[in-house]
Formats: sequence, structure tokens, C-alpha cells
Amino acid sequence: MPREKWTDILPRYMTFLSHMRPILRETRRIIEGLDPDLLMDIEVLDKIREKEEKRSVRKVKALSEFSAMYRRNVYEIMKDFVIKYREKIPMIDIKDYIIDFLNESVEALVILQNITNPDQANLRDTYLYRLVKFIEEILLPRGNSILNIYNKLIEYTPDYYECQRHILKPHTHYREDLAHPDFFMIPGMNPTVYQIVNNITSLYNLDPSYGEYPEQEDYELPMILKNDVFLPYIDSIANAEEEAIENIAERLGLRIIDGIFLAPKDDFVDLLLEHNFLRENKQSDGKIRLIPQFSNETLILYYLSFVSRRRGFLSKELINWIAMNFAFLIYMGILNWKLSDENIFYAIFKDLQTNEKVLPYLMKLICFPNYLGLDKTKIRDSVQYRKEIFNFIGAQIDNLKDLIEAIGLYCEKVDKERKNK
Repeated sequence: MPREKWTDILPRYMTFLSHMRPILRETRRIIEGLDPDLLMDIEVLDKIREKEEKRSVRKVKALSEFSAMYRRNVYEIMKDFVIKYREKIPMIDIKDYIIDFLNESVEALVILQNITNPDQANLRDTYLYRLVKFIEEILLPRGNSILNIYNKLIEYTPDYYECQRHILKPHTHYREDLAHPDFFMIPGMNPTVYQIVNNITSLYNLDPSYGEYPEQEDYELPMILKNDVFLPYIDSIANAEEEAIENIAERLGLRIIDGIFLAPKDDFVDLLLEHNFLRENKQSDGKIRLIPQFSNETLILYYLSFVSRRRGFLSKELINWIAMNFAFLIYMGILNWKLSDENIFYAIFKDLQTNEKVLPYLMKLICFPNYLGLDKTKIRDSVQYRKEIFNFIGAQIDNLKDLIEAIGLYCEKVDKERKNK
């Protein structure tokens, strides 16, 4: 498969957006010229739509079908709005509301169409670049070390921990090949790994053992038995159990000592001490014992830091999950900025048939080196696969709601900066 270029992907991203905007603009023009009282008869809207469909000629079948579907949805939404409120508020107000909602929707499409530049000129000033970097700093920051990345993540944890955890848990984890794992690739956290994290946290906080700290002889490390953690899950981790255990431990900031104990790695100890997740307790023999006091969050943030630091070696499922979430957040953030909460056309933008025409290409654009720097060749082109992810992310939107609102506010800030230049 040839490697797709920026100039290959961007036109595909633009294709359906360039058909959505004229439909909304033409609909707005028609409604503006329509006598408000005519809206009382919803058959008028049906006749207008039918006339527009006959007038509209598309050469490409897929575009023709999409345009017809999109226009039909627009008119059905307007009809429902009229039916719901025609006995409650004056028709002139209903007309004004519809025009306002169409104006907002057109403005949103203008931003989505102009999210970046075809030649990537001045890319640092584009919405795509600014938004990717804004989200990246919260969910997948870059850094010269895991400690550096962890410190960036923890700064946003009070407000966005659910989002940070969400980005690590791909819905399609079951597609990972557990029978023939590639230990060079880093997967997301499946439910089994999450249970392992929970067990590790409980064992460390409730009843750890203590042993020699290899790098610092005056200190004692907290340790737990490897088998206490992994034995219940040994069959569901992978066939090559020992290697799988070592890899999972490494991604959580842990190491295996004497073949039987799990203990924090040296660099993780520094991080844990810095954030008071370990406290020092001087023993009668003069040694300093490091007492653990951390939560699942402590280990999950390390895993996320590990993923971010080694983003060039992520599994296909995790890359698709991260890219889709970034695309979804950018898309929804722009809608949050441009559309009022009561906008009746919100549903069209969030409709699966609309999403699947726009977001897959946005995913690929986001993966380019200037943005997330992920392997875009691993983005799946399966329509069914994308629908599965779209549906699941939509169901998990509560985890992302605060971040979507923050992105909307950031869009407004970027817009003001651009206008003041």
C-alpha cells in the first residue's frame, strides 16, 4: 500500500464538507425568503426539498446519496421544530430561530473546511495544529523523559483524569492478537490490565514486603509477590507469560527482582518521591524504608507517559483509538464553539453518517509528524470498524465533556488572536 501524502488525504477530508455547506447556505436563503406563515404548513418544506433535490445533480453516486440524505435530514429537523413550537411561539420567531441555527451551522462548517492549509504554510497558526497541540498537552504530551511527561500529565489530572484514562482504554482491545503478541508494540489497557493495576495498588498499599534497593543501599523498596498479581490472569495475558509480565510491569514503572518480586524501577522511585506517592520512614537499623501511598491513577499515568514517550511503537488498535479521540474532540470542540446548545442541527453534525465521512480523514491528518506523529498507515479503512469506534466514543462522551467545552473556549481564544493580528 503506497504511503498517503498530506495532499492525498486533505481533499478527501474536504469532499463531503464542501457539499454540506452549500446545502445549508441554500436552505438559509430559501427560509429567509419564505413568508413565516407558510411555515405553518409543513408540506411547504417537503415541496421545497423535493424541488431542491431535482435541481441538484451529482455525478458521483456516493456524493449524490450523501447530499440527498443530508438535505432530507435538514428539512426533517426544521419540520419537527415547526410542529413542536408552532402553537407556542409566533411563526416569525420560529423562522428567525431556524435562520440563526443555520447561520451557526454554516459558520461551523467554514471552520471545519478551513481547519488547515493545503500546502501546510503557516501551519502553527492553523486551527488543526493549535487544537492538536492543546489536546496533546493534556492527554499525550511530549517530553524528553517519562518523568518530564508524567509531570505534564499530572498538572491536568485534577480536571481531566477521566479523559487521560479514557485515551488508554481502546474499545477494540479484543482485536489485539493475544496468542501471538508483538512485545515490541505497546497496546492500550484492556480490562485485564486494568484489573492488574487495581491489584498492584491494593497489594502495595495494604501489605507490601520490603527489600534491598539495588541502586541505593541505604534504602528499602516496597515489594509485592509477582504471582500474587499475575497468577489469576496468566492465561489471558499471552502465551509467552514471563515476557508478557515483564512488559506489563515495565509499562507500569515496575521491575521484577529476584524473579519473584515486583518493585518500582529506579526512575519511577524518583517520580513517586517527588509527588509524595512514597514517603520515607527511617528504621531502627538506620535504613530508610519507602512506604507506598499511591492509587490506580499513579500507575495509569505512568503507563500513559510510557505510551506518549514511545508513540512510534504503539499497536494498531491504540493508534486508531487515540487518533479517533483526537479527531472527535477537535470536531466536537469546534461545534461547541460555534453552535448554541439549543441548535436544532446539532444532531446532523453528530450523526454517524456525517461522522464517518469526515472524521476518518481528520484522523489521518492528525497523525502526520507535525501533529501527533503516529503511524497513519495503521489507521483502518474499514467502515464497520469505524462505526464501532464512533458508537463507543459517543457512548463515552461524559468522560470527554469537560475537555470538549475547554476546546470550545480555546477555539474562541485562537479566533480572537487571529483577528487581532
